Amino acid sequence: MRTRLAFIGGTSVEAVKADVQFCVEHGFEGLEYNFWGNFEQLDRATVETIREIHTAQGVKCVMLGIWGWNHLSKDAEERAKANAMLKRAIEFGKILEAEVLTTGGGMFSDDLDENVAEFAKVFPSHLEAIQAAGMAPSFYAIHSNSFFTSVQAYEKVWETFPEVGIKFDPANWRHHGDDYLAVVRQYGNKITHLHIKEHLSHGGVLASQPPAGMGDIEWGKVFAFLYEHDYSGPISIEPHGPVWSKGKLREKMLLLTQRHIQQFLV
Repeated sequence: MRTRLAFIGGTSVEAVKADVQFCVEHGFEGLEYNFWGNFEQLDRATVETIREIHTAQGVKCVMLGIWGWNHLSKDAEERAKANAMLKRAIEFGKILEAEVLTTGGGMFSDDLDENVAEFAKVFPSHLEAIQAAGMAPSFYAIHSNSFFTSVQAYEKVWETFPEVGIKFDPANWRHHGDDYLAVVRQYGNKITHLHIKEHLSHGGVLASQPPAGMGDIEWGKVFAFLYEHDYSGPISIEPHGPVWSKGKLREKMLLLTQRHIQQFLV
């Protein structure tokens, strides 16, 4: 198990500088970077600048993620663009020396078997390229443009591609109505990236996303199962929601979460 945490960083050069400095000052291991449609605007020169900022301060890039791109789209133009973006992400992840590359599985139809069959046509070269670049392939669950909306989807893909990893966010699984502890208990060995994000429900609705330990996620139990699976991937805090993801509360969220989670790290 890692002994230090990472967190999701801002993606502008100025934000990277500030977040890298925050890592140095407060003992964080590194940063992850996530892009949606804005990934198309990211250029190689900016990525190289970000790499230089990290290198100068000795701070890692633990993960690069691109979200929302439909790699299995039935629209040929949309599919081609999505897969071009994934190839570019692999290139940029290698420059950053990221440990993990995260994306969605894409969505071909509403039928799981059809999605799995299409995944098997599209992703072999991507999986090979991700691993050749020194990264672990990780697929987010329960988000847009990804058929990985259940454990069963991963299980079917693992029959052919056991190297496919889970980007595991317990709060997302819980919000989706799934037993997140069952996922980590059974498949902790398949988790390649862990997000620390808290959910606080009140009155039957998601009321807040505060620091870890102030909500509903049973982090001690999550880490118990991760230890049993000898998890060694990144552990990354996700500031999220309208309150705790901005300004001074973002900083407090990071530090309070760090304090709570470190009790489980040795």
